[in-house]
Amino acid sequence: MLGMSKKVDHYVTQLDDTPWLTVLGYAWGAFSMIVLMVLVAPAAWRPTVKMAGLALPLLFFMAKDLAQIPRVLVAMHNLRGQRAGVLRYVLTCLPPALIGAARLDRALWGNFLKWARRQPTPLRPAGIRLSYDERGAYPTVVALGLFSMLVELPIGGAILPLLIANSSATKAIHLLSALSAAYSLVWLLGDRWSVRHGYHVLTDSHLDLHIGARAKAYIPLAAIEDISPLHESMDEWRGKRSLRHAETVNITPFDKPNLVVRLSPRADCMINNHGLDRNGTRYVFLYLDHPGQLVSAFASKL
Repeated sequence: MLGMSKKVDHYVTQLDDTPWLTVLGYAWGAFSMIVLMVLVAPAAWRPTVKMAGLALPLLFFMAKDLAQIPRVLVAMHNLRGQRAGVLRYVLTCLPPALIGAARLDRALWGNFLKWARRQPTPLRPAGIRLSYDERGAYPTVVALGLFSMLVELPIGGAILPLLIANSSATKAIHLLSALSAAYSLVWLLGDRWSVRHGYHVLTDSHLDLHIGARAKAYIPLAAIEDISPLHESMDEWRGKRSLRHAETVNITPFDKPNLVVRLSPRADCMINNHGLDRNGTRYVFLYLDHPGQLVSAFASKL
Protein backbone atom coordinates (compact mmCIF):
# COMPACT_ATOMS: atom_id res chain seq x y z
CA MET A 1 0.00 0.00 0.00
CA LEU A 2 2.86 2.34 0.86
CA GLY A 3 4.55 1.57 -2.45
CA MET A 4 1.36 2.36 -4.36
CA SER A 5 1.06 5.68 -2.49
CA LYS A 6 4.62 6.59 -3.45
CA LYS A 7 3.90 5.78 -7.09
CA VAL A 8 0.78 7.95 -7.04
CA ASP A 9 2.74 10.82 -5.46
CA HIS A 10 5.43 10.40 -8.13
CA TYR A 11 2.91 10.58 -10.98
CA VAL A 12 1.13 13.54 -9.39
CA THR A 13 4.45 15.39 -9.08
CA GLN A 14 5.31 14.61 -12.71
CA LEU A 15 1.90 15.78 -13.93
CA ASP A 16 2.07 18.98 -11.88
CA ASP A 17 5.51 19.68 -13.37
CA THR A 18 4.28 19.08 -16.95
CA PRO A 19 3.68 22.42 -18.75
CA TRP A 20 0.12 23.25 -19.73
CA LEU A 21 1.21 23.57 -23.35
CA THR A 22 2.32 19.92 -23.29
CA VAL A 23 -1.00 18.87 -21.75
CA LEU A 24 -2.79 20.82 -24.47
CA GLY A 25 -0.76 18.92 -27.08
CA TYR A 26 -1.79 15.58 -25.54
CA ALA A 27 -5.43 16.68 -25.51
CA TRP A 28 -5.25 17.78 -29.14
CA GLY A 29 -3.63 14.48 -30.12
CA ALA A 30 -6.38 12.53 -28.36
CA PHE A 31 -9.07 14.62 -30.05
CA SER A 32 -7.46 14.12 -33.48
CA MET A 33 -7.31 10.36 -32.89
CA ILE A 34 -11.03 10.28 -32.00
CA VAL A 35 -11.86 12.26 -35.16
CA LEU A 36 -10.10 9.63 -37.26
CA MET A 37 -11.92 6.88 -35.38
CA VAL A 38 -15.27 8.53 -36.15
CA LEU A 39 -14.49 8.32 -39.87
CA VAL A 40 -13.82 4.57 -39.80
CA ALA A 41 -16.16 3.45 -37.00
CA PRO A 42 -19.46 1.67 -37.83
CA ALA A 43 -22.48 3.98 -37.91
CA ALA A 44 -23.94 2.44 -34.72
CA TRP A 45 -20.77 3.27 -32.75
CA ARG A 46 -20.25 6.82 -33.99
CA PRO A 47 -22.35 8.62 -31.32
CA THR A 48 -20.36 6.87 -28.57
CA VAL A 49 -17.04 7.66 -30.28
CA LYS A 50 -18.05 11.30 -30.66
CA MET A 51 -18.84 11.53 -26.94
CA ALA A 52 -15.41 10.07 -26.19
CA GLY A 53 -13.91 12.71 -28.48
CA LEU A 54 -15.37 15.42 -26.26
CA ALA A 55 -14.65 13.72 -22.92
CA LEU A 56 -11.11 12.40 -23.46
CA PRO A 57 -9.38 15.80 -23.98
CA LEU A 58 -11.18 17.16 -20.91
CA LEU A 59 -9.77 14.31 -18.81
CA PHE A 60 -6.23 15.59 -19.50
CA PHE A 61 -7.15 19.05 -18.19
CA MET A 62 -8.98 17.57 -15.17
CA ALA A 63 -5.95 15.44 -14.29
CA LYS A 64 -3.66 18.48 -14.54
CA ASP A 65 -6.00 20.48 -12.27
CA LEU A 66 -6.20 17.67 -9.70
CA ALA A 67 -2.42 17.36 -9.64
CA GLN A 68 -2.18 21.01 -8.54
CA ILE A 69 -4.45 20.55 -5.51
CA PRO A 70 -1.59 20.05 -2.97
CA ARG A 71 0.11 23.24 -4.16
CA VAL A 72 -3.19 25.16 -4.10
CA LEU A 73 -3.96 24.02 -0.54
CA VAL A 74 -0.57 25.22 0.67
CA ALA A 75 -1.06 28.56 -1.10
CA MET A 76 -4.53 28.98 0.44
CA HIS A 77 -3.13 28.24 3.90
CA ASN A 78 -0.57 31.01 3.39
CA LEU A 79 -3.26 33.40 2.16
CA ARG A 80 -5.33 32.68 5.24
CA GLY A 81 -2.42 33.76 7.41
CA GLN A 82 -2.12 36.96 5.34
CA ARG A 83 -5.88 37.64 5.61
CA ALA A 84 -6.05 38.00 1.84
CA GLY A 85 -9.17 39.05 -0.05
CA VAL A 86 -11.55 36.81 -1.97
CA LEU A 87 -10.00 37.71 -5.34
CA ARG A 88 -6.60 36.31 -4.36
CA TYR A 89 -8.25 33.04 -3.29
CA VAL A 90 -9.99 32.81 -6.67
CA LEU A 91 -6.77 33.54 -8.58
CA THR A 92 -4.94 30.87 -6.55
CA CYS A 93 -7.43 28.24 -7.73
CA LEU A 94 -6.94 29.13 -11.39
CA PRO A 95 -4.21 27.43 -13.47
CA PRO A 96 -1.08 29.64 -13.40
CA ALA A 97 -0.76 29.30 -17.18
CA LEU A 98 -4.22 30.88 -17.59
CA ILE A 99 -3.25 33.87 -15.45
CA GLY A 100 0.01 34.21 -17.35
CA ALA A 101 -1.82 34.08 -20.68
CA ALA A 102 -4.17 36.86 -19.54
CA ARG A 103 -1.22 39.04 -18.52
CA LEU A 104 0.56 38.30 -21.79
CA ASP A 105 -2.58 39.14 -23.77
CA ARG A 106 -2.89 42.49 -21.99
CA ALA A 107 0.77 43.28 -22.62
CA LEU A 108 0.54 42.41 -26.33
CA TRP A 109 -2.53 44.61 -26.78
CA GLY A 110 -0.65 47.44 -25.10
CA ASN A 111 2.30 46.87 -27.44
CA PHE A 112 -0.03 46.87 -30.43
CA LEU A 113 -1.39 50.28 -29.42
CA LYS A 114 2.17 51.56 -29.04
CA TRP A 115 2.97 50.22 -32.53
CA ALA A 116 -0.13 51.94 -33.93
CA ARG A 117 0.98 55.23 -32.35
CA ARG A 118 4.50 54.72 -33.71
CA GLN A 119 6.01 54.95 -30.26
CA PRO A 120 9.71 54.04 -29.95
CA THR A 121 10.67 50.88 -28.12
CA PRO A 122 12.05 51.38 -24.58
CA LEU A 123 15.77 52.03 -24.27
CA ARG A 124 17.93 49.15 -23.13
CA PRO A 125 20.67 49.55 -20.50
CA ALA A 126 24.26 50.22 -21.52
CA GLY A 127 26.52 47.23 -21.89
CA ILE A 128 27.48 44.43 -24.29
CA ARG A 129 24.71 43.94 -26.81
CA LEU A 130 23.70 40.28 -27.32
CA SER A 131 21.48 40.00 -30.39
CA TYR A 132 19.00 37.23 -31.19
CA ASP A 133 17.15 38.49 -34.27
CA GLU A 134 19.91 38.77 -36.89
CA ARG A 135 20.30 35.06 -37.64
CA GLY A 136 17.24 33.74 -35.84
CA ALA A 137 13.91 32.56 -37.25
CA TYR A 138 11.81 35.39 -35.81
CA PRO A 139 11.53 37.53 -39.00
CA THR A 140 10.63 34.41 -41.00
CA VAL A 141 7.95 33.39 -38.49
CA VAL A 142 6.40 36.87 -38.58
CA ALA A 143 6.36 36.87 -42.40
CA LEU A 144 4.78 33.42 -42.51
CA GLY A 145 2.17 34.48 -39.94
CA LEU A 146 1.17 37.54 -41.95
CA PHE A 147 1.12 35.57 -45.20
CA SER A 148 -1.01 32.76 -43.77
CA MET A 149 -3.60 35.21 -42.40
CA LEU A 150 -3.83 37.10 -45.69
CA VAL A 151 -4.20 33.89 -47.70
CA GLU A 152 -6.41 31.93 -45.33
CA LEU A 153 -9.34 34.37 -45.25
CA PRO A 154 -10.03 34.57 -49.03
CA ILE A 155 -9.43 30.84 -49.57
CA GLY A 156 -11.62 29.92 -46.63
CA GLY A 157 -14.29 32.34 -47.82
CA ALA A 158 -14.35 30.71 -51.24
CA ILE A 159 -14.36 27.07 -50.04
CA LEU A 160 -16.74 27.33 -47.06
CA PRO A 161 -19.99 27.82 -49.10
CA LEU A 162 -19.15 24.65 -51.01
CA LEU A 163 -19.01 22.64 -47.77
CA ILE A 164 -21.88 24.20 -45.79
CA ALA A 165 -25.22 24.96 -47.42
CA ASN A 166 -26.68 26.89 -44.47
CA SER A 167 -26.08 30.58 -45.21
CA SER A 168 -26.50 31.66 -41.57
CA ALA A 169 -23.90 29.15 -40.41
CA THR A 170 -21.56 30.25 -43.21
CA LYS A 171 -21.88 33.91 -42.18
CA ALA A 172 -21.22 33.03 -38.52
CA ILE A 173 -18.09 31.05 -39.42
CA HIS A 174 -16.89 33.91 -41.68
CA LEU A 175 -17.34 36.34 -38.80
CA LEU A 176 -15.50 34.10 -36.33
CA SER A 177 -12.67 33.58 -38.82
CA ALA A 178 -12.33 37.33 -39.39
CA LEU A 179 -12.32 38.05 -35.65
CA SER A 180 -9.77 35.30 -35.04
CA ALA A 181 -7.52 36.65 -37.80
CA ALA A 182 -7.82 40.21 -36.42
CA TYR A 183 -6.95 39.03 -32.91
CA SER A 184 -3.97 37.07 -34.20
CA LEU A 185 -2.82 40.13 -36.15
CA VAL A 186 -2.93 42.26 -33.00
CA TRP A 187 -0.79 39.71 -31.15
CA LEU A 188 1.64 39.42 -34.05
CA LEU A 189 2.12 43.17 -34.50
CA GLY A 190 2.26 43.80 -30.77
CA ASP A 191 4.90 41.13 -30.33
CA ARG A 192 6.85 42.34 -33.36
CA TRP A 193 6.94 45.91 -32.02
CA SER A 194 8.60 44.79 -28.80
CA VAL A 195 10.82 42.00 -30.14
CA ARG A 196 12.05 43.32 -33.50
CA HIS A 197 15.63 44.56 -33.23
CA GLY A 198 15.60 43.38 -29.62
CA TYR A 199 18.64 42.16 -27.76
CA HIS A 200 19.89 41.10 -24.34
CA VAL A 201 22.51 43.12 -22.46
CA LEU A 202 25.46 42.07 -20.34
CA THR A 203 26.42 44.89 -17.98
CA ASP A 204 29.17 45.09 -15.37
CA SER A 205 26.75 43.93 -12.67
CA HIS A 206 24.05 41.76 -14.27
CA LEU A 207 22.68 39.93 -17.30
CA ASP A 208 19.55 41.71 -18.54
CA LEU A 209 17.38 39.39 -20.67
CA HIS A 210 14.44 40.80 -22.60
CA ILE A 211 12.19 39.35 -25.31
CA GLY A 212 9.31 41.80 -25.54
CA ALA A 213 6.31 40.93 -23.40
CA ARG A 214 7.18 37.24 -23.39
CA ALA A 215 10.23 37.06 -21.16
CA LYS A 216 12.26 39.30 -18.89
CA ALA A 217 15.04 38.45 -16.48
CA TYR A 218 17.42 40.49 -14.33
CA ILE A 219 20.22 38.15 -13.27
CA PRO A 220 23.13 39.44 -11.13
CA LEU A 221 26.50 38.16 -12.35
CA ALA A 222 27.20 36.86 -8.84
CA ALA A 223 24.18 34.54 -9.21
CA ILE A 224 25.60 32.89 -12.38
CA GLU A 225 27.75 29.83 -11.82
CA ASP A 226 28.42 28.96 -15.44
CA ILE A 227 27.46 29.71 -19.07
CA SER A 228 28.03 26.86 -21.52
CA PRO A 229 27.08 26.04 -25.14
CA LEU A 230 24.12 23.73 -25.79
CA HIS A 231 24.59 21.22 -28.60
CA GLU A 232 21.44 19.13 -28.08
CA SER A 233 17.73 19.67 -27.53
CA MET A 234 16.45 20.97 -24.19
CA ASP A 235 14.56 17.73 -23.50
CA GLU A 236 17.68 15.62 -24.08
CA TRP A 237 19.81 17.90 -21.90
CA ARG A 238 17.17 17.92 -19.15
CA GLY A 239 16.67 14.16 -19.35
CA LYS A 240 20.37 13.41 -18.86
CA ARG A 241 20.30 15.39 -15.61
CA SER A 242 16.84 14.28 -14.39
CA LEU A 243 15.68 17.89 -14.09
CA ARG A 244 12.08 18.99 -13.64
CA HIS A 245 10.58 21.61 -15.96
CA ALA A 246 10.19 23.94 -12.97
CA GLU A 247 13.98 24.06 -12.62
CA THR A 248 14.48 25.34 -16.17
CA VAL A 249 13.17 28.22 -18.26
CA ASN A 250 13.46 28.82 -21.99
CA ILE A 251 13.99 32.46 -23.00
CA THR A 252 14.16 32.39 -26.79
CA PRO A 253 12.06 33.96 -29.59
CA PHE A 254 11.36 30.85 -31.73
CA ASP A 255 14.79 29.34 -32.13
CA LYS A 256 16.44 26.28 -30.63
CA PRO A 257 18.53 27.40 -27.62
CA ASN A 258 22.30 27.29 -28.02
CA LEU A 259 23.36 28.35 -24.50
CA VAL A 260 22.65 27.27 -20.93
CA VAL A 261 23.05 29.70 -18.03
CA ARG A 262 23.45 27.83 -14.73
CA LEU A 263 22.35 29.78 -11.66
CA SER A 264 23.38 29.40 -8.07
CA PRO A 265 20.90 27.56 -5.78
CA ARG A 266 20.83 30.75 -3.71
CA ALA A 267 20.30 33.00 -6.70
CA ASP A 268 17.93 35.87 -6.00
CA CYS A 269 16.86 37.15 -9.41
CA MET A 270 13.65 38.12 -11.16
CA ILE A 271 12.63 35.88 -14.07
CA ASN A 272 9.29 36.48 -15.77
CA ASN A 273 8.26 34.10 -18.52
CA HIS A 274 4.93 34.28 -20.38
CA GLY A 275 3.37 36.46 -17.71
CA LEU A 276 4.48 34.38 -14.71
CA ASP A 277 7.25 35.04 -12.19
CA ARG A 278 9.50 32.01 -11.89
CA ASN A 279 10.98 30.88 -8.59
CA GLY A 280 13.51 28.14 -8.06
CA THR A 281 14.91 28.30 -11.59
CA ARG A 282 18.39 26.80 -11.86
CA TYR A 283 18.97 26.76 -15.63
CA VAL A 284 18.12 29.40 -18.25
CA PHE A 285 18.13 28.37 -21.91
CA LEU A 286 19.02 31.11 -24.41
CA TYR A 287 19.40 31.58 -28.14
CA LEU A 288 21.97 34.14 -29.31
CA ASP A 289 23.18 34.95 -32.81
CA HIS A 290 26.74 34.82 -31.48
CA PRO A 291 26.73 32.51 -28.41
CA GLY A 292 30.50 32.65 -27.99
CA GLN A 293 30.23 36.38 -27.37
CA LEU A 294 28.41 35.90 -24.07
CA VAL A 295 30.63 32.99 -22.98
CA SER A 296 33.84 34.96 -23.50
CA ALA A 297 32.45 38.22 -22.11
CA PHE A 298 31.21 36.54 -18.95
CA ALA A 299 34.54 34.76 -18.49
CA SER A 300 36.37 38.09 -18.74
CA LYS A 301 34.25 39.55 -15.91
CA LEU A 302 35.05 36.76 -13.43
